[in-house]
Parts: sequence; structure tokens; C-alpha cells
Amino acid sequence: MPSRIRPPRSVALALTVVAVIVAAVLVTTLRGEVPPHGRYVAAAADRVAPLRVTVVGDSFAAGVGADSPTGGYAHVAAARGCWSPTVVASSGTGYARVRFPGTVPFVDPTRLAAVAASNPDVVVVQGSGNDVGDEGLRAAATAMYAALAAIVPRARVVVVGPTDAPLAKHENIGRIRGILGDVTRAAGVPFVDPAGGRWLDWSTDYVPDGIHPNADGHRTMGERLQAEIVALGIPRAAGC
Repeated sequence: MPSRIRPPRSVALALTVVAVIVAAVLVTTLRGEVPPHGRYVAAAADRVAPLRVTVVGDSFAAGVGADSPTGGYAHVAAARGCWSPTVVASSGTGYARVRFPGTVPFVDPTRLAAVAASNPDVVVVQGSGNDVGDEGLRAAATAMYAALAAIVPRARVVVVGPTDAPLAKHENIGRIRGILGDVTRAAGVPFVDPAGGRWLDWSTDYVPDGIHPNADGHRTMGERLQAEIVALGIPRAAGC
């Protein structure tokens, strides 16, 4: 099991990233580009309004493998939960790593600014198998949860780990899950573990690339995610 003691360089990196993100979002807020945050739990008369749920993630959140982007798990969960969704997703990205030119990781100020601008009640951070289970991930995840606490302080944050896809690098997925479990416990953020819960069936829920869910997999993942969020005590709107 990886040590929970972060080396000084990782701590410094985490603090630097947090400072940059918060400064960037404060600038946009002062310009009037970010709407004011409402209370997380609305007054009883207002609970019919859909929850504003923002999903930050990789190709899974973007709906790759589904019949259409709106068939992705984020939109499936939104439909079941009467959410108003905002998806801040990009294929090949993770907390700390990117696989394609022109993309940025989860902790990039532009992605965090998009989260703040969505004025969320709930933020779901999903993934990512694109990361490497090392101290860079630990520092980036630490920075991200601290930044979210600063820029959307009234929002509930829910972290969703990667799935154990048939052709994933399973040792690395295990390391990622372990690190995210450590960091979320330290941050007081709930961690939902699709791999540990075996949400998806290798034989029926993935496209031929062995990495991405198919339409059935996205449907199952969305249903499970919405159920997990209800189990955490986050209210469902009375109507859509």
C-alpha cells in the first residue's frame, strides 16, 4: 500500500496548483462571469427545481461508447435523478495526465473555472484510468479537492473511481483506486468505487476496445451512480 505521507515536492505542487486555480477563478468571479452560489439544500418550496450536477471526467463522462453523447452515464444519471447536468469532460484526460495534444487535466484552471461557472449543487469527479498511480496523482487529487472546496464551497463533491475494464492495466487501476481512497478520506469527500463494486460486466457492458462502456454499460453506470448519490443523502428533485 502506498504511504500516505506526501513528499515535500508533492505538497508544494499541490499548494501551487490550488493557488493558481483559486486565483484564476477569483478573477472570473470579480469580472461577473460566475453566478452567485445558492444554498446546497434549498427551502422546501424550492425543492422541485432540478439539482445542478456538474460532472468532471474523461471519455467515460463524455459518453464514448454510448450510442450518442447524451446516452453517456452522466446523462443517464441526470435523467433518473431529475438533475440539470453540466458535463466538463475530455477524452484522454485525468487528474494529472493527458493523452492527447490540446487537452488539459482535471486540475487545469480552465476546467475548474467551468465548474465554478456552472454554479453546482453537486460536483462529480470521475476517473481516471488515464492517470498513473503515483505521487503526481496524489498531489493533483489533493489540489483538486482543495480547489473545489474554495471555489464551490456549498457544493457536495462526490469522487468516482475508474472501472476495471477488461483491457485496462489492472495493477495501475488498483494503485489509482488506492490513492483516490487515501486522498478522499483525508479531504472528507465520499469515494464511490465502480471497480470494487463490479458495476460493469466484462462480457456484456463494454465495446470491442475493452476499455469503454457500451450503451448498456453506460446505462448501468448511470443508474448505479444516481443510486449512490441518493444513498449519500443528496436529495432527488420532486419532479423534472
